[in-house]
Amino acid sequence: MNADAIFLVALQTSLVLGLVHGVNPCGHSWLVLAPFVAGQKSGRRVAVLTGSFIAGTSLGCLAIGLALGLLSAQLPDSIRVVTDIVVGGIIIILGLILVWKPHLLHSHEHCHMPDDDHDHHHGDDPHHHDHDHDHAHHHHAPAKGLGNKASTAWGLGAIGFLNMIVPCPTVAIMYSYALKSGNAARAVSVFASYAVGTALALASVIFLLFRLAGWVRNLEKPWVEPAIMRTVGVMTIAFGVYSMYADFLA
Repeated sequence: MNADAIFLVALQTSLVLGLVHGVNPCGHSWLVLAPFVAGQKSGRRVAVLTGSFIAGTSLGCLAIGLALGLLSAQLPDSIRVVTDIVVGGIIIILGLILVWKPHLLHSHEHCHMPDDDHDHHHGDDPHHHDHDHDHAHHHHAPAKGLGNKASTAWGLGAIGFLNMIVPCPTVAIMYSYALKSGNAARAVSVFASYAVGTALALASVIFLLFRLAGWVRNLEKPWVEPAIMRTVGVMTIAFGVYSMYADFLA
């Protein structure tokens, strides 16, 4: 009964954290995708790029859930008890850190994508460009347009996958549950719930970016991300305390 209760709590919490993750202006969410869609005029193109990124993120979620679930299922009961206590303690500590210093575990630099605004300094040579950003410009012939568009979609899918593999503080609860579950299917379900929440929120933000660019810029104000991460910290602490309490009851 306790296992079922914890599973339901983890499932619901993961969905909420996925929604938070999708809206949070961090290097794991819509800010990665925004430069690629900001200048697009085609709604269909925006949908393709967003879908590619979300698909990559979702595959990353499922892969992590499956791997951790299979690992957990192989742990002997004696080791799992110790693992439960250690992981629960780590989760509570992570939550406290997020509340105390939200940027400590989540510091990042906003990368400038090829579509970002930047200055071009033209010398006497009309083809000479000095860039302050660390990226190159590739001038393609129109005939290669379709290939480039396909490459961008696949590239965003790969970025979404890698973005999920690189840990984000909002996934701490899912890692905790997956390692304690002893059940690969339930571990995958929890990560899938997180992926659904992320997909819904991210798609909504990108749609609003496409329609209302000014509103989305407000999400980048300095106070937004710390507030979101502190909220995640409180949720993480609550889940850690609940899971440890349930373990002791068992």
